[in-house]
Amino acid sequence: MTRATLRGVDFRKARFDRFALVSCLFLSCDFRAIHLDKRWQPLFSAHPQNVFRDCHFDGADMRRVRPDQARFERCTFDDAALDGWRTEAAEFIGCRFAGAPGKVVFYGKPNASLARTLDPVRKRNEFAQNDFRDADLDDVVFTAGILVSAQRWPSQERYVILDHFPRRMARAKEEIVRWDVQEERIAGLDMLKQLSMRFRDQTEIIASRVSASGPAARVQTRVWAALEHAG
Repeated sequence: MTRATLRGVDFRKARFDRFALVSCLFLSCDFRAIHLDKRWQPLFSAHPQNVFRDCHFDGADMRRVRPDQARFERCTFDDAALDGWRTEAAEFIGCRFAGAPGKVVFYGKPNASLARTLDPVRKRNEFAQNDFRDADLDDVVFTAGILVSAQRWPSQERYVILDHFPRRMARAKEEIVRWDVQEERIAGLDMLKQLSMRFRDQTEIIASRVSASGPAARVQTRVWAALEHAG
């Protein structure tokens, strides 16, 4: 089926072996609490892309599918399991995320080789007006040119939001190389290196102040303080 509009479909009642839906609009469809396995992958990998508008993925287990090049508009992902997602080509506009999605990387643009395979062709993934205010972002990364100021974020002190990130990195490094304790100095510089790779092409960032996968909490706190003061 091509270029069809599926309106108000409750996919929780769907029974199928495979999908063949291309360039379709899914409007106000219900995917809540579904365990999506590989049979569902063609929905998100379709060329031209499928568009999901005002759809609900709340409580869905989406760890076994990739968002691929799908476009999501005003969709909800409350308590959805997204662990392992890398959204190199997916687009999200006005969507809501709540709960702990798991380890997820959102990309502002596809890499050059992937961009050539997309339909429609594009150099950037549209990513704007998304609501993360009730989401646990400890394991979530926003990279490759995502505009942080165009989203809605949690207000907790546990997260840090910075602008002018490359400039702050350079100035913070000048401070950290002068730290007296060698062990902390080495760990701090290594953390800067990791942040530089994680937030590639980002002028604005959001991150947890203390990450379980990072160096000692004291080092992380000092590095973020240096970055905040480097504005």
